[in-house]
Amino acid sequence: MPEKNYSLNFRLGHVERVYTSKSDSTHPLTKGNTDSQLVEFSPVGGSSSTKPRESAIPLLRGISDSITRGDLILYTVLNERIFYLGPVNTKNNPSRSADHIINKQAGISKLPFSSNKDEADGYNVNIPKVNVPKLSKPRFNIIDFPGVPASRIDPTTEEYLESNFSDLQLEGRYGNAIRIGARNRFPQVIVSNNNKRNLESLTYGSVIAMTSMGKIEDNFPLDRGFILSCDFGNNILPERDPRLIRINSGNDKTSEDHTSQNLFNYRYAEALPTDSEEIQTEDNQIIINSDRIIFNSKSEDITASSNRNINFGAGGNFTVANKGYSVFESRNIYIGNKAKERQEPMVLGEELRKLLVKILGLLANAQALGDYNVPQPLSLFPRVAQAGSLRAEVDNIMKEFNLGNYLNPDSLAGYETNVEDGRPVGDSTTGEAKFFSKHHFIEPNRT
Repeated sequence: MPEKNYSLNFRLGHVERVYTSKSDSTHPLTKGNTDSQLVEFSPVGGSSSTKPRESAIPLLRGISDSITRGDLILYTVLNERIFYLGPVNTKNNPSRSADHIINKQAGISKLPFSSNKDEADGYNVNIPKVNVPKLSKPRFNIIDFPGVPASRIDPTTEEYLESNFSDLQLEGRYGNAIRIGARNRFPQVIVSNNNKRNLESLTYGSVIAMTSMGKIEDNFPLDRGFILSCDFGNNILPERDPRLIRINSGNDKTSEDHTSQNLFNYRYAEALPTDSEEIQTEDNQIIINSDRIIFNSKSEDITASSNRNINFGAGGNFTVANKGYSVFESRNIYIGNKAKERQEPMVLGEELRKLLVKILGLLANAQALGDYNVPQPLSLFPRVAQAGSLRAEVDNIMKEFNLGNYLNPDSLAGYETNVEDGRPVGDSTTGEAKFFSKHHFIEPNRT
């Protein structure tokens, strides 16, 4: 154990082993404590015979970087306890930044697994050989200098070279990161996963992005071709997403510019042109992009609300399923975009029933003048000699379809709406006409 020391002096250590959970204590080569993020290391310097193996825990309480055998750390002793910082960013590469100081040929203290357990750089042979570059922040003048004419931006000057700033980045080893940064004065937060490039992309992996200025393609310049592939003409705004699905086809067109509601607004938050008299404002948007997205609420509601439109688009089918009832409250409901032409109105079932009852009542009560001009009920062919057979047939139809009584078309005996205090009770109505649905209803016309 290094001597007792209350000053914060850091030394270099070479990581021999990492403990990720208490379950590591079950391994036969484990001795002692196996707290999460605890490491065994060999101090760097001196002869290999004088390098005792020490144990250390992270110096910082809530933030622990990914660490593995072969990494280089900084360690210090506080009140006879050893703490470490690291691993040291030896190669500026998040996936492989192994200790660049240790002499691999000299052979440091090793765990007794096998003679071939390490690669040349000191990492274990089972560590994935995936090389993911560190996230970068390339210049993109459209949003780095919004509204500034291109003629005023000279990339050859020191003024330009010294005008950039880096972002706060939290990076994992294999393409997952959180960027807390900004373009110009406009902040952005981008969470990315399975991204193998040095810049976040909507084409690869998954992304949750919160931006405050710039179009989608401006904030994801690697995807400009992917996003703009939906633009099928010169100077024509994209009307489809890259899957060739109209996602705003049901909205009314309100203007000829990019605010038209029947076009998806790919130009939202666009940097103002250089000759604009307006001041660039923040236009916040959130982008969620992945191969598969699941929204699940285990005990409460999922609520989606919009000040303007809500649009859903699917390359396959669209299904709404629930165990309760479904309510669509709207000024107008159109089934199919063509229905907005209002050529085929939907039928109100109860009004249709009343109309049918009245027509059947007219037939049932119709009479003909017989001998001596005495009225008699009509007969039904071929039962010509049987007066009133038409009325009997009408009665049979009324009973078969449970249409009620043609003497009182507005009534329907036995019909129960099963509604109490304006709220439906149970899952169906009872006693309705046979061709009525017990589970589907439409709002009556307003008077």
